[in-house]
Amino acid sequence: MSVRFRLITLAAVIFASMNLFAQLQVEVKDGAVAEYNMAVSPLAVLDGADAAMASEISSAIEKVLDITGYFKILDKRSFLEKPEVAFKAVNFKSWLDVGANGLIKGTVKGKDEIELELAFFDVAKGKPVVQKKYTSKAALAKKSAYRFAAEVIKLLTGEEMNFMFSKIAFVEKTGEKYTLVVTNFDGTGRKALYSTSKTILLPEWSADGSKIFFTSHEKNNPNLYSYDLKTSQIKTVSAYEGLNVSASAYPDNKTIALCLSKDGNSEIYSLDTTTNELKRLTVNSETDTAPSVSPDGQEIVFVSSRSGNPQVYKMSLSDLNKVERLTEQGNYNQDPEYSPDGKKVAFSGRDEKYQFDLFIIDLASRQISRITQNQGKNESPTFSPDSKVIGFSSNRSGKSKLFLSNVSGTRQIAVYSGEGEVLMPSWSPAETN
Repeated sequence: MSVRFRLITLAAVIFASMNLFAQLQVEVKDGAVAEYNMAVSPLAVLDGADAAMASEISSAIEKVLDITGYFKILDKRSFLEKPEVAFKAVNFKSWLDVGANGLIKGTVKGKDEIELELAFFDVAKGKPVVQKKYTSKAALAKKSAYRFAAEVIKLLTGEEMNFMFSKIAFVEKTGEKYTLVVTNFDGTGRKALYSTSKTILLPEWSADGSKIFFTSHEKNNPNLYSYDLKTSQIKTVSAYEGLNVSASAYPDNKTIALCLSKDGNSEIYSLDTTTNELKRLTVNSETDTAPSVSPDGQEIVFVSSRSGNPQVYKMSLSDLNKVERLTEQGNYNQDPEYSPDGKKVAFSGRDEKYQFDLFIIDLASRQISRITQNQGKNESPTFSPDSKVIGFSSNRSGKSKLFLSNVSGTRQIAVYSGEGEVLMPSWSPAETN
């Protein structure tokens, strides 16, 4: 891949009451900001605030900035200045000495009702650029920190990001037990929704994020169910004999694409979940499976073995005869998913070493970029709602964990490792409570 450099010159926001303007220059190399070293100082704990909460907030800011691939987060052990130093008294030379380009400082006050104040400084110019105060319940403090981090990211890169306000569902297999789990994007706040000794497969969110579809063998057949996140009710969606798997929501929030084998062969159908009207979308003597509906509801990508080996195809939903093969390389490609912006498709493919890795197809250019390599088995890619981050399962460190990566693959971090194996993650479509 060729190396290109460009400078993004940004007019900074008006700094509160100081009416301050600044200009920041960030070097971008292959889509990632190069050498922008960010120092995130531990928060100063005031007026009886909880120190553990303060530490969690600063760590949350670090994690958000880090996963974008735009920043190098400096080691706190190198910092020369104490967190208690006031915003107006920052010694910028001490931050230049540790190599910081930018500095984030903050204070947190109170216990149940807290006041969080955060500031971002341009270290070289010795000036504050953004300073905000947030008042909230303690449980919502991290969301305030995420909003601040999103503002800093937008300021420095021009990128709008909201992945930090969403959740991820996955199956966790512990021994013989399968559990449908939801966590925050960073693996925190684990909530077990449903557990069984029977196999659970392929969780997928409804278009509005209020339900999760999943397949369970609870009744000795792979039936499709929905879990209502508000009522905790589980309803049967499809229970034909044979496979009822791979739900993918249409944007109308009532129709899904799914894979059924009720007629003998695995084929793709659409199902109106309010009327139960079923429509067959593929007719082929070979296996068609794993549909993913485009954000505009006009196309699906899916996996078919019609060319001999499993490959990724794209089909128009207005003209079912209009089918295009997207992958030519590799002999086993699976798990396709549209990005929410409709510009990309992620999938996993088996390489010559019989390991699965992650790839992204740019639909405009048809170019395929590789996200993982020589890092164990990597499967089930799922895009964040802003299309900026990919979640996936990987066994690179032993058992399968939940990982996140930016779309260039330059930052990859494990965010969840419970007792069991993480399987088949699915990212929520929008901000979810």
